[in-house]
Amino acid sequence: MLDDTETRHGAASPPYPPKSTAMLAAFVLFVAYLLAFADRAVISLLVVPIEHDLALSNVQMGLLQGTAFAIFYALFGLPVAWAVDRFNRRSIAMAGVAAWSMMTGLAGLARGFSPFFLARVGVGAGEATILPTATSLLADYLPPVWRGRALGVFASGIYLGSGLAYVLGGLILHRLGQRNLALPLLGVVRPWQVVLLVLAVLGMPLAMLMAFMREPARRHLQLSWGKQRVSLKFCLARARTALAAHITGFTAMAFAGFGATVWLPTILIRDHGWSAGQAGTHLGLLNIVLGPLGSCTAGYLVDRLEHYKRDDGKLLIAVIAALGVAPAAIMLGFAASAGAAFTAAALIVFFSSFLWGLAPGALQEIVHGAALGRVVAIYTAALNLIGFGLGPAAVALVAKLWCHDNLGQAVALVVPLAAGLAMVAFLAGRPAYRAARRQLGSL
Repeated sequence: MLDDTETRHGAASPPYPPKSTAMLAAFVLFVAYLLAFADRAVISLLVVPIEHDLALSNVQMGLLQGTAFAIFYALFGLPVAWAVDRFNRRSIAMAGVAAWSMMTGLAGLARGFSPFFLARVGVGAGEATILPTATSLLADYLPPVWRGRALGVFASGIYLGSGLAYVLGGLILHRLGQRNLALPLLGVVRPWQVVLLVLAVLGMPLAMLMAFMREPARRHLQLSWGKQRVSLKFCLARARTALAAHITGFTAMAFAGFGATVWLPTILIRDHGWSAGQAGTHLGLLNIVLGPLGSCTAGYLVDRLEHYKRDDGKLLIAVIAALGVAPAAIMLGFAASAGAAFTAAALIVFFSSFLWGLAPGALQEIVHGAALGRVVAIYTAALNLIGFGLGPAAVALVAKLWCHDNLGQAVALVVPLAAGLAMVAFLAGRPAYRAARRQLGSL
């Protein structure tokens, strides 16, 4: 049994669920996050065949990889999170998994830019459920001293999912070569379409597995803070400086990370002569190993800082991530060989993976549980609209305007600027973050 005495919320809060229940839920949520990012990331491996078959440009592919997701998060992420703060979170997560899996399948059947774009918006619609539900659920399943590691493992699903997409996609592309497949009811499909259809099928058993999760009691039962009623507006006003630093810093890091990583397969294929299968296999294994290693390393480090009462530990570790990503991006842009480019890619994956467990964990520490899902949605909307929505497209645009379509050089220009902005935001926001955390801890 997890020790309820570790909670900062006082005796009025319900006890934490048994450890076995919490671990089962954490595992299911991890698998969901893994598949979400497999569906999201696989497009970066398929850029070349999709551009060829659908006659698309780099800028259009940037829009498909990022902006399509951002549209949904900007429009509907907050209503989804409003439901997370009020209704059964497990059921919302189940519906999300089913939705994004179905829309991934529809993307695999698209015959042009517009239907592909709309299908990717639908994938984003489903995936908008997973981070708010998981952040809210894990805050009610686990005490603070466990959360860094748990969120580190959860966040590693990003890289295991990306790795799964690259490896599975690479194997399918290698096995099929240039051959099409004739499938019942669907007709003749290209190899890249097969990859998307296979990933779509994998999500359905997971949606059924989620039925075995239990909905934990919400730990912030009180809806008032002194004489103030707890609302989204109240929570945003109380921690506005800390939240501004958090959202600015982690969104800038996402801009840097996505801006670099989604173009890694294309850079290795076009600039260094790798095949799609070779790039998929190597980058898949790199993501599978270094992504979880990075996110779990960050989780371990912040739990150690938590043990030593460093209330701003998550921001300090985020600064280290920014310091690691910037020189790696420069190295990628000026790599003279495939080996040097792959080494730079490894460093980018490792350091950018730090932020995915840090960001939601930091929000758990400064936002009241009654509004946590909505605040996570605001952060996620900014991250997706600016980080994922504009990062890949910005790199493509900079490459077209100033780098003679050299994506590696564009990464070397864009990513260090974004990482520098993130570092400034994290360092400047530390005092406000510490104050907001202590205020919430006294409740």
